[in-house]
Amino acid sequence: MKKTFTIPTITCHHCLMSIKRELSFVDGVHYLEGNVESKTVMVEYADDAALNHARAVLAEAGYAPTN
Repeated sequence: MKKTFTIPTITCHHCLMSIKRELSFVDGVHYLEGNVESKTVMVEYADDAALNHARAVLAEAGYAPTN
């Protein structure tokens, strides 16, 4: 399954690299792509538990998704 997160705190490509790194530690979640201009990140996830864990990890890292 795929989900596109809107993350208002994305300001540069370094943010995307940080997000990619943080998500690499979440089992069942794979970073697919990010876009600085639209402040979005697309991920592929195995199940709802993995998606919820990804949301929590992003929020803790300062990149809380709004959706």
